[in-house]
Amino acid sequence: MSLYIKKVNKENWREIAGLEAAENQKAFIEPVSFCLAESFIEQLTTSLGLYAGEKPAGYAMVGFYSDEKRSIWFDRFMIDYRYQGQGYANQFIPLIEAYIHEHYDVEIIRLSFVPGNSQAERLYKKHGFARTGAYDPKGEIIMEKRL
Repeated sequence: MSLYIKKVNKENWREIAGLEAAENQKAFIEPVSFCLAESFIEQLTTSLGLYAGEKPAGYAMVGFYSDEKRSIWFDRFMIDYRYQGQGYANQFIPLIEAYIHEHYDVEIIRLSFVPGNSQAERLYKKHGFARTGAYDPKGEIIMEKRL
């Protein structure tokens, strides 16, 4: 099945807003509808729909680009509960990194995760991210990948 990323826009926002995390993961990420609103209102991030064939399978947000630091945040990432357990997270992370490389001149990709979300930490470590020892203002653990 073909996997691809499509920027969220007026044509696809409703199908992306309908994506949901699994019940046991909802404490680790805001609802997609909140993320979309934040992205569109603040305009500091870009919302991305993650597609498996013609179906939306996940959501990601990138942004808070710093030209001075040549860094960007891979700020949100989730696979819809209906698509979990099929390897999509591992397949989409390289596609998101490719999207970042195509649209931004960066040396560092940063992300954060909620303490206790060991599944997310394992996933990000597998893709070359490492803890920085720092926490964001919400108390989330910061990881980064130097390119």
